[in-house]
Amino acid sequence: MTLKQLPIGNQSFARIIAANFLYADKTRYIYNLVNGEERNYFLSRPRHFGKTLLLDTLKELFSGNRETFKGLWIERSDYDFPRIPVLRLTLSFRSTSPATLESNLIVELKKITDEVKPRQEVSGNTSDMYFDSLIRALYQESQIKIAVLIDEYDAPVTRNMANLEVAQANAEILHDFFAALKKPEVANKIRFTFITGITSYALTATDSGPNHLYDISLDPRYAGLCGFTLEEFDSLFADRLESTLANLKINGEMAPSASLDDLRAKIFHWYDGYNWGGETRVLNPYSILRFFKNNSFEGYWMGRERPGHLTALIKKRPLDFLQPDLDSIFPSDLRDSRLTKPAASSVLFHSGYLTLDKIKIVKVQVGDQTETEKLYSFRFPNHEVARGYYPDYFSVILDLQSPTELKNKGESLKEAFLAKDAEIVSSMFRDFICAFTYHQRPKDERDFHLIVQAILLAMDFKVLSEVPSSKGRLDLGVELPGQVYLIIELKYRSKANQKRAEEEIASLASLAYKLLPVEEVSESLSNLAFNKLDGKQQAQIFYKINKKGLTNSEKNELFTQTALELLRVEDINSALAALVLEKLPTEKLNQELRNLGVKMDLSSDSLDLAGGRVDQVLTKIAQLALRDITQKDYHGPFRLEAKKFIDLALVIYDHGSQVKAVFGQKSPMVTDPSRKSQEPD
Repeated sequence: MTLKQLPIGNQSFARIIAANFLYADKTRYIYNLVNGEERNYFLSRPRHFGKTLLLDTLKELFSGNRETFKGLWIERSDYDFPRIPVLRLTLSFRSTSPATLESNLIVELKKITDEVKPRQEVSGNTSDMYFDSLIRALYQESQIKIAVLIDEYDAPVTRNMANLEVAQANAEILHDFFAALKKPEVANKIRFTFITGITSYALTATDSGPNHLYDISLDPRYAGLCGFTLEEFDSLFADRLESTLANLKINGEMAPSASLDDLRAKIFHWYDGYNWGGETRVLNPYSILRFFKNNSFEGYWMGRERPGHLTALIKKRPLDFLQPDLDSIFPSDLRDSRLTKPAASSVLFHSGYLTLDKIKIVKVQVGDQTETEKLYSFRFPNHEVARGYYPDYFSVILDLQSPTELKNKGESLKEAFLAKDAEIVSSMFRDFICAFTYHQRPKDERDFHLIVQAILLAMDFKVLSEVPSSKGRLDLGVELPGQVYLIIELKYRSKANQKRAEEEIASLASLAYKLLPVEEVSESLSNLAFNKLDGKQQAQIFYKINKKGLTNSEKNELFTQTALELLRVEDINSALAALVLEKLPTEKLNQELRNLGVKMDLSSDSLDLAGGRVDQVLTKIAQLALRDITQKDYHGPFRLEAKKFIDLALVIYDHGSQVKAVFGQKSPMVTDPSRKSQEPD
């Protein structure tokens, strides 16, 4: 059996039908549009979702050529295929200034005039005046009401979002241009209007815009107007599944035992999931066609150039697009007309990076009246977008030219983690976080948590966030190659609070000298020196140990003395602060601090004790978290046995240029949660 060709890159309805290319029949939707109560429509859909093909299908329908639609649903309906004059316009041309936009609009309208050659003269000094004149002339030519089809209407605005002054000025031009469609003397000469774009900014960014258009973007009746519905997928691609499965088994992307049902499920996992209202689910048409062309699961749609307005907005507001609001979004938020600061969730939804998850009806108070209102929640539509969003996002943040650059960074970071190379880890995270502080300054530990998590996801790490246990949560867990888990404790210190934090650490350190046995203090400083000194310094100490034949007590004393001589006072104080926090009860410490006249309450939730401390306190906390993993009731993969762990305290200061990674000592391997920890191989 000969398979129909895939219409990749073909947006001409007539050519697709004439060449017998694969085509999803959308003519029932079109019939309902043309014969519905409304006659002026607006549709928002992401890039590469078939908007242009839809407009071309409408143009062919209005040509009155029934033969072109032979075998399709509408050809069997009662539609009589009347011939209707069409004015079709695409606004994807260059529009880097209002003057350029105005000039190019007139140029495109004159092309239509030259093609139609109406007997009535068409003229106008401005684009809206020329548009008005052309509509009148087309109607006068045949005395038949015309159809107006406009594609990529918002391109002059969205492609200039990096320069808001130009975007706003272009929106004003479009406002006047589309206002021509509302004039009674023009509107009564138009039978049908259909305008498409990615956003509604250009329609709503100015007062008195083309509000006569009926927005069907979230109308459940037209949810399947673009893209492939599940039913269309089954009818169009069923005859390709068997050969595709065979090829995927050969290239190793499907297991040898995989069935057709397994393949179908994986395709849906990767490319299905879009929802624009109701029960209708839609598969990404661009990715589906590319998938069957290449016989490989890849991020085809995500790999295409992102919308210009999304790139500009991510650069200006990186934190907003790192964690957009996904719940409790009102319809008015989706129609957000603020060019200066549109809601991130609205931008991502219209751009195809988010889709509807749930629609809830709530009651709202409007004055003295109680009214019902829809409330939306969103999610990533599928695996392609979920796995590709953060790499795409950081490509914008870091101005990367190729996805390979981010992949290489990920491999370097994995190697640094496994080698416990704190300097490289610190440097790499610093590079990422500095990109944020230039644009939008992170405000607290939560922001840095999100940033670090997104960095790891972008570089294709397996990440678990906020892992629960019976006694708290682990910040981040990362699975590394070779059956290794990296346990990350994130701590943030505001630069403004740095001096106060160091004074508090010094106060705690003084209690260590006062309250703890000399042996414990000595051992702590000895361990600190061992971990902090470089290889050359350690070699010198070991040379002295071996030469003198020192006892364990004398060895500790040597390391302690070395710590006091060579290490920073801040590091020493931090180590002793961590020690006293672990060894003594909170009540006693609070009393001793009061005796010292220090205003500091260790039992207060408002005191982010670790958040203001430096290396060794954080290392100690990471080590305690690791111990929790081995002994307490954590959920998920961290309960698995025979895993090696690397614990890491990641200190992040207020300005992203200051980032410090601190690795703990060798961590235990879990063999039995009820047994004592053992050293790993």
